[in-house]
Amino acid sequence: MDDVFKALADPQRRLLLDRLNARSGQTLRELCTGLDTTRQAVSKHLAVLQAANLVTTVRRGREKWHYLNPAPITELADRWISRYDRARAHALADLKNALEDTVTRPNFVHTSYIRTTPERLWAALTEPAFTRRYWQTHFETDWVPGSPMVWHERGTAITDTEQVVLESDPPRRLSYTWHTFTPEWAAAVGVDEDLRAGIAAERRSRVSFDLEPEGPLVKLTVVHDDFDEGSTVAEMIKGGWPRLLGDIKTLLEAGGSDEEGFGLQVTSAAPVEDVVAALTTLDGLAGWWTPDVTGSPVPGGELTFRFEPGATVMRVEHVDPAGLVVWTCTASASFADWVGTSLWFDVRPRPGGGSVLVFRHVGLTAELPCFATCSPRWEHHLANLMMTERVTA
Repeated sequence: MDDVFKALADPQRRLLLDRLNARSGQTLRELCTGLDTTRQAVSKHLAVLQAANLVTTVRRGREKWHYLNPAPITELADRWISRYDRARAHALADLKNALEDTVTRPNFVHTSYIRTTPERLWAALTEPAFTRRYWQTHFETDWVPGSPMVWHERGTAITDTEQVVLESDPPRRLSYTWHTFTPEWAAAVGVDEDLRAGIAAERRSRVSFDLEPEGPLVKLTVVHDDFDEGSTVAEMIKGGWPRLLGDIKTLLEAGGSDEEGFGLQVTSAAPVEDVVAALTTLDGLAGWWTPDVTGSPVPGGELTFRFEPGATVMRVEHVDPAGLVVWTCTASASFADWVGTSLWFDVRPRPGGGSVLVFRHVGLTAELPCFATCSPRWEHHLANLMMTERVTA
């Protein structure tokens, strides 16, 4: 936030942001037009704005176009201004949305820096276990260029031959066409038929994601473009990406929202690899939860844990040897409220040695009858997990 406030403190830089807010996607030459300052000075101001992540750039041929990046403004508004007086923040709120430019240029360009790895961010963009949490959407595809994509959103399956993967270079670049506006989708999201018919007649847009590692961070650049001029779809989605990027960042850096379910953080002297082994081998699982466990702990496999009065079945959604394991409960005779909930074990190195587990049982909320019983049991079992010693497969 310090870089953002510093960048906004200069009136010339605020003027440049105003210009990009009025028409996002300008070259240095265009931004200099009409300004009583040198090209070099404008270039230096833009460098400060880029360092603060308020401006992002896209190269097309020999030209470099500058775009307002609303993500830091959204974060500033959500984390700071809303605490004090959002009514006085309307002027800044306008900066959150970059207006569409001509059809020959990308319409929306957003950049976020996320403390994660390219591999984990790629999983967050493609795997249902992740996308369901921050987007309430998941994709059915093999992520091969040219392959069809089925979008699942709010209980509807959206299919069309033009919904395809355009580019897929894990974990560096991903691009696909936007979904079709079907009557079923419109009914699920509350869009009337006249509006649906209008947006369905527009050109199909596309979205691209570029992932660039920068030390402990990954720079994620999202470009959503190829809209019709004056597109209603563009107007509808323009505020969505900054919020979505914020939700991805929260999920990957903090494990998600406290409102999603039961969460706990536990530390251990055991290294990350030992804790991951205790989550991904049958011997390891038997050592901290229940000795009666069978099945396959690999992605796509199922694990059956037997307690009184019956078994609980977990589908393994994701395993990252660097420290993230995700399960979904598919059946449970012992805890009926668990079915459909998901368990996230995010194991990270602890400064000075050992590890820290950020655990979240998504869907296990205080309103459920089993919450009062299950939450202390989780504390007990996770304490056992984090006292684990090295196990063998």
